[in-house]
Amino acid sequence: KPRPYRRAMPVGFLALVTASWHWLQSQLPPVWLTMLKIFASMYLGVYTLSFSLTRASATNGVDGKGMASKYAAGVWLASKKNNISKHYAEIFILKYSACWIGSVGVVLALEMFEWWGPWGYMVYCVGCAAPALLWPLLYPLKGDRALPMSQWYILKANLWIAAFSFIGNYWYTHYFYGILKANYTFEAHRLNDVPIALYFMTHAYFMFYHVLSNCLLRYVRSAYAPDAQRFVFQCAVVAAAAYSTAFMESLTICGFPYYKFEDVDMAYTLGSAFYGIYFLVSFPMFLRVDEDDTKPLMPHSQVFWESMGGGMLVLCLLDFVRLGLGADFVMKAGGH
Repeated sequence: KPRPYRRAMPVGFLALVTASWHWLQSQLPPVWLTMLKIFASMYLGVYTLSFSLTRASATNGVDGKGMASKYAAGVWLASKKNNISKHYAEIFILKYSACWIGSVGVVLALEMFEWWGPWGYMVYCVGCAAPALLWPLLYPLKGDRALPMSQWYILKANLWIAAFSFIGNYWYTHYFYGILKANYTFEAHRLNDVPIALYFMTHAYFMFYHVLSNCLLRYVRSAYAPDAQRFVFQCAVVAAAAYSTAFMESLTICGFPYYKFEDVDMAYTLGSAFYGIYFLVSFPMFLRVDEDDTKPLMPHSQVFWESMGGGMLVLCLLDFVRLGLGADFVMKAGGH
C-alpha cells in the first residue's frame, strides 16, 4: 500500500523564518520579543484547539443567513429578528465608539491634555461616556421605538458597565498602584485617589470592549456544536481576547505621559495579564444580558447584581494573584 503523500516544508522557507527571527532579535527591544513570544504561543494554542471543534448543524437545512447549507453560519451581532433591541444597541455602540476613539487619537496627537487642568479632563471624559446613555434616551434606537423602556437593551448595557467600571476604578486601580507601581500624575478631582474623570472614560472603553467580546463569543457559540471541545475553545478565546485587550490599551495609552509605571516592561507583560483578569470574568458574564431569546428578558435588578457579583469575583482573583506574588496591599486615600 503506497504511503500517503505529505508535502514537505521547503528548506528555504525554514531558513527564511530562522533568518527573520534572528533579525527581529537584533532590532527589537527585549520586551517586544517577549510579547511576540506570548502572542505567538497564545494564538497558536487557540488555533490548535480550533481543530477539535464540530460545526453546528443548520436548522432545517438553512444557515443563520437564510442560505441553504448543511452547517449553521456563525453570527456576530444579536438576532435582528428575535433580539432587535440588542441588535441595534450593539450597532450603535460600535458606531459611537468609533467617534470617541477618533477623538482620543486627536487629543493624543495634538497633546491637548497639556492645557486642560482638572475640569478639562472631567469635561472631555464625561463627553466621551455620556452619549452611550443620553443619545438613546433623546433619540431612541431603531430597535427600541416600539418597546417599553424596561426592555431596552442599551439601558441594561449601560447599567452593567457602569457598575463594573465603578468597581474597577474604585478598587482594582489600587492593585495597579501597589503591585505594578502605577500612578496618575495629572491634576484631577479624585475619589479614593482615582481621577473621577477616569470613572467616566472607563465606561466608554468598556462599552466598546464588551460589545466586541459579545460578537466574538456569539460567533463561536453559533458556529460550533455545544460540546466539551467548544467549551475549552471558548475559554481559550476569552483568555486570548482578555490579554490582547489589556495589552492594546496599555500600548495605546503610552502616548499619555501622566500615567506612569515604575517598570514599563513589567506593565506590558505581567500588567496585561493582571488587567486581563477583569475581562476573563466580564466578557462571558456581560454576554448573558438578554442573549438567550428563548428566555424572559433580564430585569434591571438582575443586571445590576450580576455585574456586582462579577466585580467581586474579579476582586478575589486579583487578590489571589497578589497573595501568590507575596505583595502587600494598602489603599492610600492621600495618594501614591
